[in-house]
Amino acid sequence: MAAHTPSAGAREPGGDTAEEPPALRRLLERIENRTCVVGVMGLGYVGLPLANTFHAAGFRTLGFDTEEDVVASLTAGRSYLEHLPSADKVFRNLADSDRFSATTDMTRLGEVDAVMICVPTPLGKHFEPDLGYVESCGRSVAKTLTAGQLVILESTTYPGTTRERLLPILTEGAHALVVGR
Repeated sequence: MAAHTPSAGAREPGGDTAEEPPALRRLLERIENRTCVVGVMGLGYVGLPLANTFHAAGFRTLGFDTEEDVVASLTAGRSYLEHLPSADKVFRNLADSDRFSATTDMTRLGEVDAVMICVPTPLGKHFEPDLGYVESCGRSVAKTLTAGQLVILESTTYPGTTRERLLPILTEGAHALVVGR
């Protein structure tokens, strides 16, 4: 994972870096030269526009969703989001591009340099977010996680969710990866 603290990899005024870990340096170079592969988990009202934004910026983008119908519609250039303005154009542009693909195959998470988690967090009966989808995504990412991969939680939830709920899932197991290294 490429998260870092101010003491490890912080940008200095003028753009220089202070002791960037090599994996972070490689990731930053790939972002700057647009060779970074971006993965977006959850292709709904948040994930699809985000995937489209990265694609429009020139990045190769992989969209992940658990619903085969969503992936099939997107691959065929057919809209499945009724309330998204200009959705038909977005779907056609992505379907026609050689820099975008959608899949239900979570093992392909190993192909991405950065993954954005954009899944629902429905409210429970006490108005707390249900983090089941977030945690499920975390387990999928953890299976293919490599040094230097950036993981970002975009889902709406409470402060501390990444550190308290997602990070333990990503760092447990045999990976022996350390945040920021």
